[in-house]
Amino acid sequence: MPPNIQEFIDGFIDAFITWDLLIYFSKRGEEPVTFKQISAILGRTDKEVAVPVKKLATLGLIRGEKRVDGEIMFKLNPASPQFQAFQNFASFNEHQENRLKILSYLLQKKIR
Repeated sequence: MPPNIQEFIDGFIDAFITWDLLIYFSKRGEEPVTFKQISAILGRTDKEVAVPVKKLATLGLIRGEKRVDGEIMFKLNPASPQFQAFQNFASFNEHQENRLKILSYLLQKKIR
């Protein structure tokens, strides 16, 4: 695995749901979504999604914007200093053999 991809993984992925979120945002990151929408799309509970979404927002990779009704909409933040690294990671994920390399690496790190 290229060192830049491994560095990105080490800095961002601490659970498989975070990987799921990164893949989701790589495909549909320009479309604002709520916690509930992300949960439904990923087949996870709101509680499972909340912590990793907040982490990605804190790291600046996604940003939240509050709607008039108070609900927060999340979308990818292209102004993030990590955006290029994210794009490289997303491209790396396009190939099945690379996803298997990532899976193997995460399992070795005992990520769940």
